[in-house]
This record gives sequence, C-alpha cells and structure tokens, in this order.
Amino acid sequence: MAGEKYIVAATENPLQIAVRNMLNPSGFTFLGNCSDAVSLMRLIRSFHPDFVIVDMNMQHGDTRSMIETIDDEMLCATVLLGDYSNTDIFSLMEKANAISFCPRPLNKDVFLHTVELANINYKRVFGLDRKLKEMTENYESRKQVERAKWILMERDELSENEAYERIRKKSMDNRMSMRSIAEAIINTYEIMGKG
Repeated sequence: MAGEKYIVAATENPLQIAVRNMLNPSGFTFLGNCSDAVSLMRLIRSFHPDFVIVDMNMQHGDTRSMIETIDDEMLCATVLLGDYSNTDIFSLMEKANAISFCPRPLNKDVFLHTVELANINYKRVFGLDRKLKEMTENYESRKQVERAKWILMERDELSENEAYERIRKKSMDNRMSMRSIAEAIINTYEIMGKG
C-alpha cells in the first residue's frame, strides 16, 4: 500500500527524521513537517495528505482539538505517537473515526504496520461515511417526493401513480432532480397557506 503521502508533526527534529527514514524507503511520499497544530492544519488543507503522524509530546494546548478536527472532518488518517501512559491518546481514540496509535520509542516494523492499518481503516471508515451520507440524501429525497405526491393527489385529485408520473415528467422536462421538483411543489403549497 506504499505510495501514500504524509506529513509529520513533532517538535523533536530527531523524531521527524526517524519517521521519514522509516517511511520513505518503504515508498511513502513525504510532504512536509511542522511543530505546531496550526501549521499542521495549514499543511493538511494545502497538500491533502493520505495520513499524518502526530507526536503527542508536542506541548501545544490546541493539539487535541486539531486532531479532533482532522478526524471529524475526515481529512486524512492520523497516527498518534506517544507513551502508553498518555491517557489523552486513548480518550481521543475512543471517540475517533480513523485515529491510530503507535508507541514510542518507535519500532520500525510496528510503526510501518500501524501506518498501513491506519490507512486501511481510514479508507474503510471514509467509504462507510460516504455511503451513509448518500443513503441519508436518498431517504430525504424520497420523503420530499412522497410529500409532494400526496399534495398533488389531494390538490389535483390524482391517483398515486399519476402524481408520481407528473413529478417525474416535470423532472425530465426541466432537467431537474425529482427532489427539486418536489420541493417546489411543497413550497408552493405552503406559500398558498395550505401547509
């Protein structure tokens, strides 16, 4: 799975170098490094990496909120580096979509496996999130079409099939989605004071 692009966020230069020395020979592409949360967010939004490596020993108060933002917005996979004793890491991971953890000091094999699994997990969660949004959108569209259909049935005394066909035909004639036509019917109905 190598070839993914990454960014490193760590205050210690030796750690940044160690991470690059483990990932680059394995085919990963280094995009940049930084030592604070604001710079990391700027780099993520500019370069759109596949994953970020974040040292949890960075002494910046906004690191946690930045990690939560990356995860909430599903910007990329996140691999946290730190100690098992850091309870902040595990509280972040409990609520996370795609955050992984690798303990320090870094072991090359463990680190590479963690990165691979983080990328796999991110892609899985991202795909599920996209499917959920599509399903929600489809459900909302169907609700609007159903409501418009019942309005047409009541107002124009049409059968259910006739009302549906009228919405479908208007959709095709106007090159608009059925949901848009349904919303126009509903809005008109509500404006006329019948809703």
